[in-house]
Amino acid sequence: MENLWYHIPILSKGVVVMRLFRLYSELGDMYLVSYEQSNNSLDKIKIGDKNYEVKYLGSGNRENEYLFEINGKKYYVFIESDGTLIFNHQDFLRLDKVTEIPIKGEERVEEIIRGKEGEIVSPLFGRVVKIRVKEGDAVNKGQPLLSIEAMKAETVISSPIGGIVQKILIKEGQGVKKGDILIVIK
Repeated sequence: MENLWYHIPILSKGVVVMRLFRLYSELGDMYLVSYEQSNNSLDKIKIGDKNYEVKYLGSGNRENEYLFEINGKKYYVFIESDGTLIFNHQDFLRLDKVTEIPIKGEERVEEIIRGKEGEIVSPLFGRVVKIRVKEGDAVNKGQPLLSIEAMKAETVISSPIGGIVQKILIKEGQGVKKGDILIVIK
């Protein structure tokens, strides 16, 4: 977790480094985070549709505490050993897992967010109403996989490819965000 916030390498003039992470909370929520490091000490972080300008200001008052300026406001961020992030001694986010998504040379972040081949991603914010397949099922292109409800309207997500359902990453009743991976088909 420290790599995301603290270990900011010294970059040569004009170099921008883009990294992409999936953050999983202990409640099962997944956040897709793009992280753009630049040499002007002002990093850009995008979580879903929200953009943040982040500047590392230094260590805080105790071990594992760091001071950041996020969109012009100062925050103390404390990282506990179990992955919990505590902001300004009150708000917290408990992370279960952080994984980095490799980005190939010319690959655009938008393409990665849409999902790699076989990854079915949520096209909208909503709640999973019905899952119509199970792991191991063979599916055809165009076959309904699941339904998501948003603003009292139900959207059916169909398979863009034929194959075998390898993994179902969501449960009925679970909230999903745009870009969340729902199902993997191979």
